[in-house]
Amino acid sequence: MFKISNNNLFLRNGSKIAIIGGGPAGSFFAHFASRYAEEMGIDVSIKIFDIKSFCQRGPRGCNMCAGVISENLFNKLEEEEINIAQYCVQRKIECYYFQMQADGVLLHHPVSGHTPRIVTVFRGNGPVKSLHEGNISFDDFLLNHVKERGVEIVSEVVKELSLPAKKGDSVKVIYGSGDSRNEFNADLVVGAFGVNTGMMEKVGKMGFGYKPPKTVRTCQCEIMLSPEYIEKTFGNNVFVFALAKEKLKFASITPKADYVTVSLVGKTDLTRNNLIDFLNHPTVRKLMPEDWEIPKSFCMCISKIPVTYAKHPYTDRIVILGDASISRSYKSGMESAFNMAKLSAYTAFNHGVSGRAFMNGYFKPAKRLLARDNLYGIIMLKINDYLSSQKQIANTNIKIIKSGKDKKTAEQINEILWNMLTGNRPYKEILYMAMNPRLVLKMLPINTFAWARQKKDDVSAWFKRN
Repeated sequence: MFKISNNNLFLRNGSKIAIIGGGPAGSFFAHFASRYAEEMGIDVSIKIFDIKSFCQRGPRGCNMCAGVISENLFNKLEEEEINIAQYCVQRKIECYYFQMQADGVLLHHPVSGHTPRIVTVFRGNGPVKSLHEGNISFDDFLLNHVKERGVEIVSEVVKELSLPAKKGDSVKVIYGSGDSRNEFNADLVVGAFGVNTGMMEKVGKMGFGYKPPKTVRTCQCEIMLSPEYIEKTFGNNVFVFALAKEKLKFASITPKADYVTVSLVGKTDLTRNNLIDFLNHPTVRKLMPEDWEIPKSFCMCISKIPVTYAKHPYTDRIVILGDASISRSYKSGMESAFNMAKLSAYTAFNHGVSGRAFMNGYFKPAKRLLARDNLYGIIMLKINDYLSSQKQIANTNIKIIKSGKDKKTAEQINEILWNMLTGNRPYKEILYMAMNPRLVLKMLPINTFAWARQKKDDVSAWFKRN
């Protein structure tokens, strides 16, 4: 625990909090802020500013995400008495299917008999051509939850922020539609605006040292299929692909009720052409109806995700969280938002809203929790990229899991892959699982022979081409 300085700024009775962004990071912060204020016996005003309406269908209401609620997040929400409404749940996930170049394997939860608490949702109110009635948006469900806790939702654009003229003054939040300019004086401003808005650049120009994370553009689309076909082909399984495509890091197909969500993450920025190329891959085509053709137009988006963390996402009375600050690489974005919202809100109410308080109580612990673990993630993802690209090695590992001859080794490989795909465990723990002495001694000679066969195949293929 860090020592509190006398010059820290504190939230008191009557303090005002402005949250910029109504996605999960903003809603989670509002939830914890209202909870901590209640526990401390102080009355604070909390406003969430977001022009987007998550009740709308298509890109206008969507937050551009595959929409998988991990088991860790599901359990944490339940502990906070945030019980996901059944109308939000599109499908309950039981397994992950890991598809490589030539073969695939069904992965199950490492604990035998345990039913995973993983669900799929739509962040907005579904794709443009959705036929459902009512509102099924998960993000809107969270906003309604915090509204019930007394949080006000302001459907206006935040145009600019103005730092205090002197220490102790409030931050001016200028907002409004069109030419209107309204002013809200906040004792704390929470940046929960994500990486797909212009607020990052605005905050970066405020002069307190904030530098946004680096990002890559991902690609996502929604494909309508009959509920019967989805049940028959995909069932309650998320399909993850490692097809050794040069530009793709990984791809997934997430089943919903009458749609499947296709998500692509690349090593560099992706385009619509990458999506079309993936959908035309023979392995993917086999999962689609026999007469299915790629629609000329469908609900899709090109969105950014962070691949590094931000620099200095805090100053007096301002803290930034979520994707625009620090998040787990490639996995569990909403769970990261939950954890960081709780950490930053706890800091604000218990240690103050000064830059020093946020540095010691929020950002340093966040880096220990996520940034360092992401380094292990980079190692694991590079190992996975290499193994996936080596057809013989990949097939050998899949055969071990499927054959059932060596149950212990099969369980160890299944556990590693399950946690890699679901994000259930930190990358560091997954790397330690992969370095298990028994597993290494067992797999080293097997993978060495598989590697030799792969090189022989590569040489033969080279001679045929030349």
